[in-house]
Amino acid sequence: MFKTIKRQLPVMALAAAFGAVTLAPALAADGKAIYADKGCAACHGEDAKTPLQEGFPKLAGQSAEYMFNQMKDIKAGARANGQSADSMKPIVEDMAEDDMKAVADYLASLKEAPAAAAAAAGAPHPGKTLFLTKTCVACHGKEGKKPLPGYPMIAGQDKAYILAQTKDIKSGTRANGKANAMQPVMHLVNDDEIAQIADYLSTVK
Repeated sequence: MFKTIKRQLPVMALAAAFGAVTLAPALAADGKAIYADKGCAACHGEDAKTPLQEGFPKLAGQSAEYMFNQMKDIKAGARANGQSADSMKPIVEDMAEDDMKAVADYLASLKEAPAAAAAAAGAPHPGKTLFLTKTCVACHGKEGKKPLPGYPMIAGQDKAYILAQTKDIKSGTRANGKANAMQPVMHLVNDDEIAQIADYLSTVK
């Protein structure tokens, strides 16, 4: 009897070990590793806050919900303006939603993107006045730092990127997500005012 038990012990141990492996939860996706593996740094920078050229967004510190939704929309083709179709869609094409969430969570955990040098002390930036009076503050929060859920943080964002996206929303070229809510109020600002708002936001620290 004891010999039989001894022979069964290795088998039981192996079964227990195998069971532990199969029952263990799958490892969570590593957002930092995916960001590196997908070559995201080629456009957004190693730290995700120093784009390698104008017109690319700073992603560090951005809302995870917002970034996850944008990746899904780019993959589905709902957002196809600017660099989305040519540069981003091929990258997110084969990403599972868990991978997108992991990247979004990783980027949201980084420090906010540094802004360009602020204007000299004196009269307030004209773009700030426009930001406050043209309803921008209602959704993006004071100085663009505290947006409503689903809206992007735009304080310290790349000026060329803000300018391009705002114009695309105004023209209807970009119509995904919260852009649909923003588009109806874009008649309140002309191109010169958009440029001033973009310039102001790029200097917010």
